[in-house]
Amino acid sequence: MMGAMQYTKDLEESGFTKDQANMLLKFQMEVMESKFATKQDIQLSELAVRSDMKEMESSIRSDMKEMESSIRSEIKDIKNLIEAQSDKLTIRMTKNMTIMFGVMTGILVSVQKFL
Repeated sequence: MMGAMQYTKDLEESGFTKDQANMLLKFQMEVMESKFATKQDIQLSELAVRSDMKEMESSIRSDMKEMESSIRSEIKDIKNLIEAQSDKLTIRMTKNMTIMFGVMTGILVSVQKFL
């Protein structure tokens, strides 16, 4: 980038007065300072973004652990429900088989009486 002294010298050589060249340089420097990001601005922004990303990562990890715990609890509840239903089904099947055995025994006894 051209130095400030060389810039004002070039302006003067092209017809600007010394005051005009200095005023134009001052105006352009003010515009640059207010509109352009410096290396420090970029570094500070980068640090802020990195900090935000670490915070988001931590939050996401925490949320994932909570979700995992919740899912494990729900799976345990479902497993217990299935086991309870299985036990009820086993009891019903045993009762039905006992009834069927009693009916079949009664039929056999009745058939033997006729024979």
